[in-house]
Amino acid sequence: YSFAKMPIKALQKFVVDAESGSITLQEALDFEETSSFSLAVEAKDGGGLVAHCRVEVEVLDVND
Repeated sequence: YSFAKMPIKALQKFVVDAESGSITLQEALDFEETSSFSLAVEAKDGGGLVAHCRVEVEVLDVND
């Protein structure tokens, strides 16, 4: 698993595990900075097949 082409801002916030495909945060998200992210994930198998999906992340506005 890996991220496909995405803005650098999103790549700085999220990381995808190459084996499991799980997506985790690298740093806290701030609603005032960005209220949502659209992540493009790519999965490749050993035979050259590729699948893509989009993960939409909505950031909630909480009191800081």
